[in-house]
Amino acid sequence: VKDEVAKMREKDEYELGDFSVVLDDTVKQMVCEMTGNEEYQFGDLSNEIDQRVKSSVAQFCGKDEYQVGDLSVELAKRTKAGVLKYTGKDDYQFGDVTKQAIKNFTGKEDYQFGDVTKKLMGNLFSGKKGKNDKK
Repeated sequence: VKDEVAKMREKDEYELGDFSVVLDDTVKQMVCEMTGNEEYQFGDLSNEIDQRVKSSVAQFCGKDEYQVGDLSVELAKRTKAGVLKYTGKDDYQFGDVTKQAIKNFTGKEDYQFGDVTKKLMGNLFSGKKGKNDKK
């Protein structure tokens, strides 16, 4: 390894610190390729990542340019739309998701105390053989 590092530094022998210099030069070269800059400047990588993330978020949100808070607003909007679709309602009220989940599970429109337990017990002890049960 030392010989290879020395060759990369165009030296006859490896000296302490050569590997760090080679690594530093390689990373800076890769950052320049990534950013399209000819010369590395401190912060280039951070700025490039920041720009790419903001561009992706703007695209996800259907906007041309990212503004602070766009992602939170978009996620809230999509979550609300998903909840309304799931519940079949036009407006969300606290507990709607739970009520819909219970309704889907029990098959009953109106929940009464014990419905979930009855459904679970019915599923467990109904006498029906599951695909993994032995005959």
